Amino acid sequence: MKVGCRGKLINIQYVSLSFENSVVNLNTICIIMSKINPTNFGQPTSSFIHLKAKVFAEYKFLYHINNGCKIERLSDFTHKHQLLFKKMSDHTAQKNLMMVDSIFPIIMADVVLGVFLKMFSSFAEYSNSKNHTIIVDREFQKEYLNYKFTHFIEHLLYSNISSSEPFKGSVIFDKVYYLKNEQNEIKYYSVYDKLELQNLLFEELKLEVDFERSTINDDEVGIWFRFFFK
Repeated sequence: MKVGCRGKLINIQYVSLSFENSVVNLNTICIIMSKINPTNFGQPTSSFIHLKAKVFAEYKFLYHINNGCKIERLSDFTHKHQLLFKKMSDHTAQKNLMMVDSIFPIIMADVVLGVFLKMFSSFAEYSNSKNHTIIVDREFQKEYLNYKFTHFIEHLLYSNISSSEPFKGSVIFDKVYYLKNEQNEIKYYSVYDKLELQNLLFEELKLEVDFERSTINDDEVGIWFRFFFK
């Protein structure tokens, strides 16, 4: 049979798709077929990644305990002003984040403190919190944060920005992400659905502090932080 996929006719003589008895519609077939190299039929050129429980990145942020503040246990940290951002434990990771914006590590350090204090748990919630305060610095205004967070999410999805290797700035759209809903249907996000996926993660990507791995030594606090899709 012939099916039309984004303006192209593909002749499919035999297609057998089984995803744990999930419903696979024509759009799904189009996505899969568009990712198959016609010179080597059957060998996909893209990887399929399940979003559920996926950890996109983990970082350790280091803070100096502010002069005059006494913090002996992590539970003693109750206000942002008690800690001052020093650096990230991994120099390469910090330089990679600076590819998003020169002060992006500073922005993320503020996000980490807010998540630690249970003020919010997503990029959207953090950004919305800035809508109710008077902000002089452009870098902490809601519109600017929305743009930078969405840009960062794109890199998390399609680049090596979260790896231990130096990030060169290149983005490769060779992945197809998917989710399965309660009706056992699979929703695919190919490169054509990139903006939809970025918006989804902006709202629902979970920001979480790993308290078990976080440490406090003398005048320094190390907070482990991760991004994951629940």
